Amino acid sequence: MQSKRPYAGFAKIYDDVMSDVPYDEWLDYVMAIWEYHSFSPETVLDLACGTGNMSIRLARKGYKVTGVDSSPQMLEVAKEKAEREGLSISFINQDMRTLKIEEQFDSVICLFDSLNYLLEPSDVKSCFRSVFDVLKPGGYFIFDMNTYLRLSTVGKETLIFDGSCYFAVWQDYWDKRNKWWQVNLTGFTKEGECWHRFDEIHRERAFPLEDIAMWLEESGFTIRGVYDSTAMMPASPVTMRAYFACYKPEVEAQKCR
Repeated sequence: MQSKRPYAGFAKIYDDVMSDVPYDEWLDYVMAIWEYHSFSPETVLDLACGTGNMSIRLARKGYKVTGVDSSPQMLEVAKEKAEREGLSISFINQDMRTLKIEEQFDSVICLFDSLNYLLEPSDVKSCFRSVFDVLKPGGYFIFDMNTYLRLSTVGKETLIFDGSCYFAVWQDYWDKRNKWWQVNLTGFTKEGECWHRFDEIHRERAFPLEDIAMWLEESGFTIRGVYDSTAMMPASPVTMRAYFACYKPEVEAQKCR
């Protein structure tokens, strides 16, 4: 049995289980946000890139992409997929809260509510500071987050995933005491004649959008927009997933702060 660390055993079956995720729509939306702000990046850091689904799509569009994720198992899948397509993508195993990358990027993106996995305000703030450091002045940090409304309305549900070489049970619920969404995931993957079990716990927490904005500004960002999911409209009290467009001021502007 593998540990309950997220995205370890799950990595092998992740793409199959998440086959209906609208990655193409998300990429179109990110590119629309860039265009809306008259921004044309060349280098992009895909933070919490997972199995590389967004990194690969960006590389196909001609961007120079670097993917970062804390799960070596997810990155292993991402590398294999990129190599099969002949795409030159650099994948790095690091924690988003403590990025140590010498290169700076035109844009940093972080999608699929990956930032909701940071359960404490100190973790979110640390991530924002790390991203600010690896972003070029004049660059944009684009990310999405599930809102409190979205997570708190998750019903208690059990889902069964049955593939050709795997079986998984997904149990999710809203934890009222801790105020986070939790998923208990148990899976079995087949290798040869043997079955291997893994157990993982996934948790997401939402913070008020006002707090997120404050923490971003404290890190040095200028917030250029907070949008509803895929709509290019301002986020509202009924927004389920919010997108932030955050600008790192030019050097001259930073000196004036």
